[in-house]
Amino acid sequence: MKEDLSDDHSANQAVMTAVGRGLFRRELYDRFDLKRHVGGLSLFRAWLEEFAVIGRLPPHEWLVDRVAAALRRGSAKAKVVVRGPLEMRVLRKRD
Repeated sequence: MKEDLSDDHSANQAVMTAVGRGLFRRELYDRFDLKRHVGGLSLFRAWLEEFAVIGRLPPHEWLVDRVAAALRRGSAKAKVVVRGPLEMRVLRKRD
């Protein structure tokens, strides 16, 4: 099962267009660590593939293999949690 991020991509594009047209100004930028529950191996694979496509990165099948091995060693209820930096930008509408 692959997570559908098409709405997220459309929203990002709309925001970039509005900022480019001068409708909003950038007011705040912050970056912080975020933990996200991804679920099992198939959802992790889908999340990682989406991340690689957005960032134009090579596939990370080695990482999927490593997570799969860890899940095999863990309990049946083991879940995948990812952690990484989240970039947040706050915009203010121009009058």
